[in-house]
Amino acid sequence: MGNEQRAAKNSLKDAELLATAISSTVKSDFKREFKIFETNLTARVENAENAIMDAARTREAIIAGVITMRRQLDKAQRKFARNNNSAELKEVLLEITEGISRLKMANEKVAEALSIVSKPPFSAVDLVEKFTLAMQVNSAGWESDARNLDDNLFELSNGSSPSEMDDLQNYIVTQGYDVLIAGDDRTSKGIRAAKEKLGIQSSSSDESE
Repeated sequence: MGNEQRAAKNSLKDAELLATAISSTVKSDFKREFKIFETNLTARVENAENAIMDAARTREAIIAGVITMRRQLDKAQRKFARNNNSAELKEVLLEITEGISRLKMANEKVAEALSIVSKPPFSAVDLVEKFTLAMQVNSAGWESDARNLDDNLFELSNGSSPSEMDDLQNYIVTQGYDVLIAGDDRTSKGIRAAKEKLGIQSSSSDESE
C-alpha cells in the first residue's frame, strides 16, 4: 500500500470516528431531552387527572346534597299543605338556603382546583415547544461537528494533480527539452509544436511570433 492510500485510509478512519461521535452525541442529547419532555408531559396528565377526579367526586357530593335538600323541601311543603304550619316550612327553607351556600362554596373550590388543568404552568403545547427549542439548541453543536466531517471528506475528494507530477513537468520545462524535441526545426512554430508535445504552455511572446 502506497503513501497516498495509507494517508487516505487514515483520514477516512478519522472521518468514521467523527461520524460515530456525532451519532452518539445526537442520540445522547435526544434521549436526555426526550426523557425530560416525557416526564413533564406525564406529570401534566397526572396532575390534571388528580384535579379532575377530585372535582368529579366533589360535584357528585354536591349533587347528592342538592337532591337531599330538594327532598327535604318537598316533604316540608307537603306537611305545610296538611297543617298550614308556616314556621316549620320557614325553618326548613332557611336550612336549605344555608346548605346551598355551603355547596356553592364547595363548587367554587372545585373551580379553583381545576385551574391547574385550564391554566397550568406549562401546557402540553408549551412542553412540545420547549422540547423542539432544546433540539434546535443542541443541533447547533451537531451541525458544527457535521461541518467538520464534511470538510474532512471534501479534502479527501481533492482532484488536483499530485505534486510529484507537477514537479516533473516543471523540471522538463526548466531543462529546455522543447528544443530537443523540436530537432532541426528551431523556428518559433517548431518550438511551439515541441512545447505542445511536452505539455508545456507557450508564453504570450511565443504565440505572437
